[in-house]
Amino acid sequence: MMADKKQFPGIPNPFRGIFFAFEGMDGNGKTEQIKRTVAWLRQLTIGRRQPVVAEVKEPGRDRNVGATIYRDLEGRGANFHTDNLSAFQKWYALDSRENMVKNILRRLEVGSIVIADRYRPSLVYGARGPEEIGDLVLINQIIMGEHFIWPDAILIFDVSEETAIERLKKKGRNLDGHEQRAVLERVRENYKFFAMTYANCCLIDGEGPPEQVFEEVRGIIGPIVEKRYRPQV
Repeated sequence: MMADKKQFPGIPNPFRGIFFAFEGMDGNGKTEQIKRTVAWLRQLTIGRRQPVVAEVKEPGRDRNVGATIYRDLEGRGANFHTDNLSAFQKWYALDSRENMVKNILRRLEVGSIVIADRYRPSLVYGARGPEEIGDLVLINQIIMGEHFIWPDAILIFDVSEETAIERLKKKGRNLDGHEQRAVLERVRENYKFFAMTYANCCLIDGEGPPEQVFEEVRGIIGPIVEKRYRPQV
């Protein structure tokens, strides 16, 4: 469930549409949950002029800064977080700003539902510990400015490092710098801190079967959609 938290770094969503972000460390199962959620929402709204359900992703390989981020991650291995933290986080914020301008805002303005595969909570990957998260949020806030729109709900899927690595290996993935055990341990704790600190965050146990996890997802998203689009939905 979403707790009432005092810290709110972004701008509350002022648009007609709804903005959801799916978050958590790599291997947590969020890709499957996004797939299920998008299919469910599209079925729920079939035949309606609004809302349209749209998917976006950060960072984006099809965006200039996003492509640079992927090249850098794939080249640095497990030591990515020991380099220039501030500069690297600026890249992420710049890519996010471009994503907001090109993809997200125009959809929210017309009343669409936007599902983001990662958003600014992923900044926790760059924090060596909870004490650095506030500084990274500030960097993002400065760079994104008026485009730092806060999601209506941030779903953070929590799994153990062992589960995450096992799932990634089953996909045949070569683990990049974000997916090493020591990094995942740190990132998991950072996400837990973020979920306890910032508004609209829901920490979800992602260890169970996908259909079980999805029931919790639907229990969070459903009431928000129903309230916003009633009586159309």
